Amino acid sequence: MATNAGGGGGGGGPASPNDLEDRSYLLQIYPRLAAQTLTCCNLRVQKDATTASVISDAAAALGLDPGRLYVLAEVKECGGEEWVLEAGDLPAQRFLLWPRKAQETHPRSLGFYFLLQERNHDGTIHYVHLPPVSKEQEAQLAARGFLPPPQDDFADLCNLPALNEDSILTNLRTRFHKKKIYTYAGSILIAINPFKFLPIYNPKYVKMYENHQLGKLEPHIFAIADVAYYAMLRKRVNQCIVISGESGSGKTQSTNFLIHCLTALSQKGYASGVERTILGAGPVLEAFGNAKTAHNNNSSRFGKFIQVNYLESGVVRGAVVEKYLLEKSRLVSREKNERNYHVFYYLLLGASEEERKEFKLLPPEEYFYLKQQNFKIEDEEDLRHDFERLQQAMEMVGFLPATKKQIFSVLSAILYLGNVTYRRKSTGRDEGLDVGPPEVLATLSDLLMVEEELLVEALTKRKTVTVNDKLILPYSHSEAITARDSMAKSLYSALFDWIVLRINHALLNKKDMEESVPCLSIGVLDIFGFEDFETNSFEQFCINYANEQLQYYFNHHIFNLEQEEYQAEGITWHNIDYTDNVGCIHLTSKKPTGLLYLLDEESNFPHATDETLLAKFKQQHQGNRYFVSTPVMEPAFVIQHFAGKVKYQIKDFREKNTDHMRPDIVALLRSSDRAYVRQLIGMDPVAMFRWGILRATVRGLAAFNEAGRNWAAKTSGVVRPVSRTPLGELQRSNAPVDRMYKRASMLDFCFDHSEERPLDAFEDIFASYESKK
Repeated sequence: MATNAGGGGGGGGPASPNDLEDRSYLLQIYPRLAAQTLTCCNLRVQKDATTASVISDAAAALGLDPGRLYVLAEVKECGGEEWVLEAGDLPAQRFLLWPRKAQETHPRSLGFYFLLQERNHDGTIHYVHLPPVSKEQEAQLAARGFLPPPQDDFADLCNLPALNEDSILTNLRTRFHKKKIYTYAGSILIAINPFKFLPIYNPKYVKMYENHQLGKLEPHIFAIADVAYYAMLRKRVNQCIVISGESGSGKTQSTNFLIHCLTALSQKGYASGVERTILGAGPVLEAFGNAKTAHNNNSSRFGKFIQVNYLESGVVRGAVVEKYLLEKSRLVSREKNERNYHVFYYLLLGASEEERKEFKLLPPEEYFYLKQQNFKIEDEEDLRHDFERLQQAMEMVGFLPATKKQIFSVLSAILYLGNVTYRRKSTGRDEGLDVGPPEVLATLSDLLMVEEELLVEALTKRKTVTVNDKLILPYSHSEAITARDSMAKSLYSALFDWIVLRINHALLNKKDMEESVPCLSIGVLDIFGFEDFETNSFEQFCINYANEQLQYYFNHHIFNLEQEEYQAEGITWHNIDYTDNVGCIHLTSKKPTGLLYLLDEESNFPHATDETLLAKFKQQHQGNRYFVSTPVMEPAFVIQHFAGKVKYQIKDFREKNTDHMRPDIVALLRSSDRAYVRQLIGMDPVAMFRWGILRATVRGLAAFNEAGRNWAAKTSGVVRPVSRTPLGELQRSNAPVDRMYKRASMLDFCFDHSEERPLDAFEDIFASYESKK
């Protein structure tokens, strides 16, 4: 519970960076102690005050025994989080990542506050005032940690007397109403979002599940992390945990829980630094990679793989983040009731007057890339706060003030690119285009620090190099729009890549630059869920193909391998029928007529169009039960996925598949007088040096890469080889899906949307796909 002081309150406009540095913050700390004390301790602290100093001041203010040991925990009830802070952590920095209302004076019931607890001399935490339970329940809780399941529900779906859709749903609903949000399906964990605080994520539960066999205690996400950690140590084999679910189901929050547990299990070394950096990296990646969609106000529009590296002793060595398939097209166009990436709104509404002048910022409604499709902003105050939160998170990751300015300058340039307009020349025999407005071109030239003449040329003309000559041809109007948007998407994609790289440097263990030691690793894959929107395009095609691969792994792991093991051991069993989706994967990726290969062929053919691509799809796959043709005049096709039928609009499939940074745009950006712009496209030697360091620090990836290559070689026709197109990003041999086939030992599935609904409401997770047929 906190409010910030210094610099004034509402109505004064955004604070400058210097004001933020000078502020002190009023933290409201609630004691959870055996001794009787005040209900709350109000403590004013500076931004650089450590946990140790805050505990000392709070203990003095409460008149506590100075001979005892205490710990400070940050509680965020909305996510069920209770993290004990390290002595060197900065509580005020944590507080600055809270929502705006939680930074104002508010009751404890809002769910964001600090707890002061007593630490035992053996280092464990002395818990008191836990939720009251009956004596019988208390005895059971002491024995197992959670209430044992009554006879009318089962902690593992595999133990259901009758295994069918109705019994599974009934069991999940019964457990959910008893606040049991986790259920096993063998080694798979099903999580249902409770939309309320459950105090089951504090360090007590990390310790409770440590080194326990899966199924010995109540299902919990910490059990998954624990089993992966100790399997890695015992078998000396890298592990992978996959989180899958619909958009808005809480996959990112589950990732946070897993990372917290995986670093806490190490208990020493580099773990606290890794967790602290990932904590700061979350809001940064969220700002640049998340956006409001029709179904989710904070939808991740990229996939990520977080790998925690360990020494063979189990001590955290460092971590690395990889990103996949950033939805670049969102930058230039969106569907109705959707927004661009969060960071643009944060910047435009949260920047100080000084920053507005420096980056030449306009109101959001004056940018073409933002005002499309029912433009409206109703949460301005929250967006202003989110900009402050973003700045704080960037600082935690290690972004210097000068670096933040460079990033914001590039963001401003991207928005101005959308305001570039074209019109055909009305006089003379020149078939070229007039480009403007002049003030937009001048601003772009200034922000990117490139010559305006070269900028205009890159936006209006195409250079073609032949054996004997170099041709300069004017763009048509549609080609010019495409070139403009391509430049904006290329800049944003390069910026996002650079930010991920910078986060990886913050996660880097500096010892890796001095010595080479064997490492093990645990990866957590947080990837898009299955998508079916009103309008589905190339992005949904890629996302759903990735989900088909995950479903194939699920089927193979749960059904095929288990039944093969039964057969090998001579066990009598009833054959289990299941829906095999390998036919859908073959439709998409099997040589030589898979949709992906046909798409690559047409993308490389100069005179091909989206229409000729669709015709080729229909010609090759007429009669395939997974490919459903549409009426002749409809520019679309339908795929029968494992989750139902999805209609894809063929428009822009070829363009998006060949999306790359055009040579003339590369040349323009390389001519920039701003070193940071050159660095974004890999021109600057410093950038190349940084990539070299990064490659040297993720040696743990080698085992995954080898596993991926081995698996791909065994299953040709199911996994597509390396591609130079955007699809290749997901399918290269070291992609997480490939790693998972060899290394993953469990999966974690999340269900339910994040839309508002009454607490305790249970939505059936089994959607009826009849309506899609």
